[in-house]
Amino acid sequence: MTIGIITVVGFMIIIAITGQFVMHFLGRALVSHDAEVIDPKPDTKY
Repeated sequence: MTIGIITVVGFMIIIAITGQFVMHFLGRALVSHDAEVIDPKPDTKY
């Protein structure tokens, strides 16, 4: 029983560390300060 709890908690810690590592680098790459800029509507339809 104890080994199962330790395994689950350890797995959750590894997932959390991996998620933080990925989000650290994605947070730099996915800059969203220009996300609210809307392109103008084109005059001609294609």
